[in-house]
Amino acid sequence: MATIREVAKACGVSTATVSHVLNGRFERVGEETRVRVLTTMRELGYRPPPMEERQKAINTRNLGFIAEDLSYSPIFTNSYFAYILDGILEAAGLQGWSTTIFIQRMWHTNIGQSIRRNYDGRCDGLLLMAPAFESETVNMLYERGIPMVMIGATSWIKGISSVDIDNRATAIAAASYLIERGHTKIGFIAAGHKSISSREREEGYREAVAAAGLQTRPDWVFSRWEYREDWPKGVVDAFLAMPKSERPTAFVGWNDVLASQVVNAFVDCGVSVPRDVSIVSIDDGPEASRSLPALTTFRQPLQLIGKRSVELLIDHIADGGRFAETVRFSTHLVERQSVAHARSVS
Repeated sequence: MATIREVAKACGVSTATVSHVLNGRFERVGEETRVRVLTTMRELGYRPPPMEERQKAINTRNLGFIAEDLSYSPIFTNSYFAYILDGILEAAGLQGWSTTIFIQRMWHTNIGQSIRRNYDGRCDGLLLMAPAFESETVNMLYERGIPMVMIGATSWIKGISSVDIDNRATAIAAASYLIERGHTKIGFIAAGHKSISSREREEGYREAVAAAGLQTRPDWVFSRWEYREDWPKGVVDAFLAMPKSERPTAFVGWNDVLASQVVNAFVDCGVSVPRDVSIVSIDDGPEASRSLPALTTFRQPLQLIGKRSVELLIDHIADGGRFAETVRFSTHLVERQSVAHARSVS
């Protein structure tokens, strides 16, 4: 395994300069030097040791899992996270690997130092849970040559593998399901424009609607709002503010959590689902069956996504030259009570 001295020698710089790059002290290093050091680290396969002195870099057989947020009882309130994590822990444990869970905001203040403190010498690779598009953290991790796999997102960097469903195809199927039931005014519900899967599902929704010769309207698409606690009520208020003849008769929901919250908001405001408006969603977590009415949705194989992510990451760790892969699972329709034929909508 390469040492910091070998990296410095190959770059023609001091070990102190390499240390500045490792610790994110970029104000002390020119951009050209920073890029040269990071490139050399990747080429030599250099793995920095932990920050503590006298410790050497070793194979830890430990995977890091970075999740965006772990507040508000994530295991019990976020089934998407819980089922994927279940698959990760099972697959890692069966291969004799441990897993350390990190919160995304732990890496935000000084990303270079966060990588030194949280990753170096502690993990052999990282699983990234639905990172935001062009995340600075992901970009810097990639520059360091750290083995990574994205989960629930398409990588914008060609060298990073990703595991997810085919978001675009699933949204096309969801919108087509509504069109087949006579709906011609179809909206889209999401929250936050930074989510890669939300963008891809919106693209699929728009493609299906356009292919059917139908139109969308800006006020039918709720995908640029940042999520807040009162967001579902805001969607319903905007819906009710439209003339009745101009309201969508159906919506494609980005995921079950948001769709079930919007269903509850509709019911609280006296709007019947599916008599007045139909909703089809994506995920098939517990929220879908608990919703009243229960959500018609497209089921993701979440545990399989978690398991495949681990297998792929361990393969990358074992073979640093392995090409990046894009793994996409299919979904299947689970019909419940949230969609009615358009002729039933008054």
